[in-house]
Amino acid sequence: MLNIRPELKTVIFFIVYFIIAAISEKVSPSGVCTPGPGAALLILSVPVSIIYALILLFRYYKSQNKQYLNSIYIIAGMWILFFLILSF
Repeated sequence: MLNIRPELKTVIFFIVYFIIAAISEKVSPSGVCTPGPGAALLILSVPVSIIYALILLFRYYKSQNKQYLNSIYIIAGMWILFFLILSF
């Protein structure tokens, strides 16, 4: 089995997740009062990120592997960049 670093798994997961959200928004666009699947995936990305960070935190405390902690920092940094981009 492939041994992929947790940081790389985190980055790949979120890139694929947001690509799927963008594609599903193009396929079935959101309306004024009805969110499409892309908007729903974007809204669900917050709880998915929190759950993923909690899983990584559990794995970090279980193994003391600093790579899991770096993955949590990547998730936090990704959300900080996302909100900074949206604020401008």
